[in-house]
Amino acid sequence: MNQPASPQVGNSTTPLAGEPTKPLVVKYTTHLPADMVKQVKREAVEREVKDYQVVTEALREFFAKQEVAA
Repeated sequence: MNQPASPQVGNSTTPLAGEPTKPLVVKYTTHLPADMVKQVKREAVEREVKDYQVVTEALREFFAKQEVAA
């Protein structure tokens, strides 16, 4: 019994007015020394966040200091 798929109601791919949208995130890979990776992971576990959040915060602080120094 082959039935046609029912249309999905209410599943919109465009955000509704007033809903916050997520910032565009691009997957990025780099190389770090093994001990630094271990430090990032340890910090993430201690703070109960994802490792990329630790790196993002560190880079934001770094770039903010660069702007102040310029």
